[in-house]
Amino acid sequence: MKKITTNITYTEFESIDELSNLDQKLIRDAEKNLKNSYSPYSLFKVSSVISLSNSQVVFGTNQENAAYPSGLCAERVAVFSAMSSFPTSVIETVVIVTEKSSKFPFTPCGSCRQVLMEYENKQKKNIRVLLKSGDSKIWIFESIKEILPFAFDAEDILKKE
Repeated sequence: MKKITTNITYTEFESIDELSNLDQKLIRDAEKNLKNSYSPYSLFKVSSVISLSNSQVVFGTNQENAAYPSGLCAERVAVFSAMSSFPTSVIETVVIVTEKSSKFPFTPCGSCRQVLMEYENKQKKNIRVLLKSGDSKIWIFESIKEILPFAFDAEDILKKE
């Protein structure tokens, strides 16, 4: 038996003012978009903004349903919308913000991490992830791999023995 340690890397910012103008705008746009969250059951508003290589920006919010499994997270709403509307564009940055504060930003659920990884693998280019929750610090990951270190993809699934 051997014990193995895996590390992740991210950059932490104390304030939005420390970010580039573009990242500040994306976070502010995501925060304004929180009003479009449909979250009457959890009361947990989440907004996502995606910046694409064609300079388009696509928005998403969490959408809940009385039949809980029928809802969808903000980042998946945004990703699926972006790829449906602009299928040849590359996702450069995904911003995810929540209305509620925490000592650190809330991170995407496992399903959202896997979906983001799918598109990162498909486009063969890293997707930056910016996270902020209320008045929390801001975390920036340079790749989905940093928040999903043991990801698998189609190549792994389709391998013939």
